[in-house]
Amino acid sequence: MLETHSFQTRLFLKILRQAWFRPIAKLIERITIPGILLHYALRKKNISQLARAALVHGTKQLVVIGPGFDPLSLELHREFRTAQFWEIDHPATQGHKTRAFPEIDHQLFHFIANNLSSTALDKNALRNSGFDSAQPTFWIAEGLLMYLQPDIVSRLMITLKELSAPGSQFVFTFMEKQSNGRIRFHSQRKLVDWWLSRRGEPFVWETTRHELVESVRPWRILRFFNHDDLREMELELTDKPIARGEVICLAEI
Repeated sequence: MLETHSFQTRLFLKILRQAWFRPIAKLIERITIPGILLHYALRKKNISQLARAALVHGTKQLVVIGPGFDPLSLELHREFRTAQFWEIDHPATQGHKTRAFPEIDHQLFHFIANNLSSTALDKNALRNSGFDSAQPTFWIAEGLLMYLQPDIVSRLMITLKELSAPGSQFVFTFMEKQSNGRIRFHSQRKLVDWWLSRRGEPFVWETTRHELVESVRPWRILRFFNHDDLREMELELTDKPIARGEVICLAEI
């Protein structure tokens, strides 16, 4: 996607592949959110494993909400050729993906244009594209909900429940409440607060694990994965810092 998006992203990709850029990346991480790169990598690995497990055990529908340029569903589409995939996101982002991956089978992979920050999830558009609410579905909302207002998050939980058959699963991430009332990673620097505010993308939703058990009903929480659980996935990296504050939740209907 970086190679096809623009000259700037092609240049960025070339820079990323240079060995001399690695210490620069480490410096950027140190002055923004120490440990965030490892957190992102292990978060992705964890969610990828959960999604693959569901597909291996017979789930035939997978929906990613607000994926941005995340390629996970496209990777799974290549591996599981009998499953149906949907991405619900801003149409501009979807246009870039379509240009980058012309080999997408649009009978099995569907793009639903929907800006969740301003409108509710479009159930009719999803159903009109072949989505079957009578079949179990694996839903993903990774790194998304903290940007949505609490009422939008609540409405989304209800909508997904209405669309989900028994046996459906929902994996999502959330920011845990801190004692100081701020919504952020524990190691997050003020520079990041300023940058997110300037971009108009501040974190606005947080919760606790106890509150979540009640607020997601009738979804039943199967497991939480925090920074310690993620670290156990790569034991040789135990001496590396990992950002704390965002938790992965796996729930089931």
